[in-house]
Amino acid sequence: MTIYRRSRKWWADFRVGGQRYRVPTGTANKNAAKKAEHDLIEAAKQGHLRATQEHPKQLVPAIAAYLADKAIRCAARTVELEKERLSIVEQYFGNIRLTAVTPDGIAQFQRDRQNGNVRTKDRGGRSHRAANRTVNMDTGALLRVLDFCGHLRGLKDRLKRIHPLPEPETMIGRALSVEEQDRLFAAAQSNSEWEHVYCAAVVAAHTSLCSVEVRHLRRRDVDLFNRRITVQRGKNQHRLRVIPLLPPTIKALGRMLDRLDRLGFTSPDHYLWCACKWNHFDPTKAQTRWDAAWHALRAKAGLPGLRFHDLRHTIITELLEAGVPELVAEAITGQVSRKMLKHYSHIRHDAMLKALEAVEERRQQQRRQAGNSNDSSTQSDSFQ
Repeated sequence: MTIYRRSRKWWADFRVGGQRYRVPTGTANKNAAKKAEHDLIEAAKQGHLRATQEHPKQLVPAIAAYLADKAIRCAARTVELEKERLSIVEQYFGNIRLTAVTPDGIAQFQRDRQNGNVRTKDRGGRSHRAANRTVNMDTGALLRVLDFCGHLRGLKDRLKRIHPLPEPETMIGRALSVEEQDRLFAAAQSNSEWEHVYCAAVVAAHTSLCSVEVRHLRRRDVDLFNRRITVQRGKNQHRLRVIPLLPPTIKALGRMLDRLDRLGFTSPDHYLWCACKWNHFDPTKAQTRWDAAWHALRAKAGLPGLRFHDLRHTIITELLEAGVPELVAEAITGQVSRKMLKHYSHIRHDAMLKALEAVEERRQQQRRQAGNSNDSSTQSDSFQ
């Protein structure tokens, strides 16, 4: 049994029946607090007090408890992204006590992530430099775990000197012209080893799917007879949708299905873009990345810096330039707000010029009509 001060008031800290209770006594007088402590103990024995929830004291179980709590309140994709960030934190700090996580240790973690001194599982155990945005997300996940376990309160004053790292302005992306698209696909077809990337690019350019959505397509998601695909994996529930297929997309998906047939992977749950390591295919796992092939492909096409996600930007831009209603564009792309459509769209100069020219042409037409109307009225007056 003990009492301690917090914000000028005394608190009682005791155990009853193996459970810990930390409750305010409601007084700033120490003698009155001791008397109140005995009354609180009697209340706890009679079951009138709620025991204080005790959180884990070490990092690994604390992360597990935090993710379990988050899984109850958040979407599965949100929990998965948080788990990815915390896996790096756990790998760096190990199973240390939460009280040992200091501002200096967090600052050192930021520097090591920036300098590429932290090995990560997604890179096969290799270390690589992380952008400031990534470092801030990792640090934020760690602070949320500390806050969940009640250890952030004592660090807040000292954490003021750990500022979020400066992040560059968000790169919205680029929209490819038709000539650039043709150049990209022509380069992709020139090398048989790039077939999977070529087919993925065709699918993305004609459906607005992002890389994650393409890589997680299964056989059961593709219905070539009815010319549609079902997107089962997305950032949120609004990204789960059914998209009709155009002939180029049907041909690309058919090539991937033929590859699975040749490999003997015929289960509806098998991934079209399945994992491959050392020439060994695993159809039960989705391919994690195709960076090497994509970088070689864009270099051959003369499109340096092109991201796979830019194919999504391109088709959204073309949809809006074609005058497609926003509700239809949202249904195809899985967006839920005008703000996100604006983020992804890149209305090009030529399209804006044509729109302004159309407005001017309409004005001139209205002036001509007004002039003809005035001439007609003048002539009618002269006949009277």
